[in-house]
Amino acid sequence: MFMELLRKIEDRGYPTEYLLSRVRGRRMRYRDSIARESPEGVWRCLLKEYQWVYLQMNRQLQDIFGSFFFYAELRTIVLCLRYRIRGKEIVEELLSFSLLSDGLKDILKRGSSILTTIEDIGEALLPLSFELRGLKEIFIKDGLRGAEQVLTNTYLEHTARSIPHPTIRDFFAYLIDSRNIIALYKHLRWGIPDYPIFIHGGSIKEGRLRRIAGKQDTSGLLSLIHKLTGIMNENLDVTNIENSLLKGLTSFLRRFIRDPLCAGVILDYLWRCYIETMNQSIILYGNYMDKEMLLGELIQ
Repeated sequence: MFMELLRKIEDRGYPTEYLLSRVRGRRMRYRDSIARESPEGVWRCLLKEYQWVYLQMNRQLQDIFGSFFFYAELRTIVLCLRYRIRGKEIVEELLSFSLLSDGLKDILKRGSSILTTIEDIGEALLPLSFELRGLKEIFIKDGLRGAEQVLTNTYLEHTARSIPHPTIRDFFAYLIDSRNIIALYKHLRWGIPDYPIFIHGGSIKEGRLRRIAGKQDTSGLLSLIHKLTGIMNENLDVTNIENSLLKGLTSFLRRFIRDPLCAGVILDYLWRCYIETMNQSIILYGNYMDKEMLLGELIQ
């Protein structure tokens, strides 16, 4: 299914060892390349790098990593929608490095209105969930942020049910745990009476999340973060928690570097490119910030 949502690329037959030897030497080169980019350019660089990796993959690796690459392309879809709303004419340029299928690219380029585009995106992604048939109504009610949340959560739940490869499955389980922890934090922080909507498929049982929510148990939340990330937080704020979860995922992926199927090495590289891109974006947007505050925002 992921192969239908992504570009159809010929299997060039490169052995896995070829790609491994190439990615091991590219991280510093990637960091240097994004250092010269604009805030919008750094994300195009990430798409370009992901495209390069995907093009070097044989069919077996493309099948294994299809779910990861489409997850990364969810951001492309949202960025295109945001640029359309703001009237920025850079959608075509952004999509030039995208791995999205020609059909999805056409939807993002040609929609007569933003509502038509969002409705068509929901229809195209119905194999993920029939809930996406109502994506336009979600956008009307909750804006682009609400539509993005439903789209991402739906995709994560679908992926958790459908991925056979253990390394990729564990990666997505961590992502689900992270989003559930953020949802739980916001529930406790703002005293929302209703339980948060938790995503199914993580390693943390929903019952435990609900017990913490019901008891307003801040120490229980801190314990969850520590168990997942290995990081002990003293202050609960959303930036601190998000950074801890991202740092924890970087450490988590190091366990898979010796993966005998080699997926861990490639996944670690793709994730580190993402973190480098996030950090460079923070630096570019944070020129006005105090230096210590800026350093605190970066993912180490």
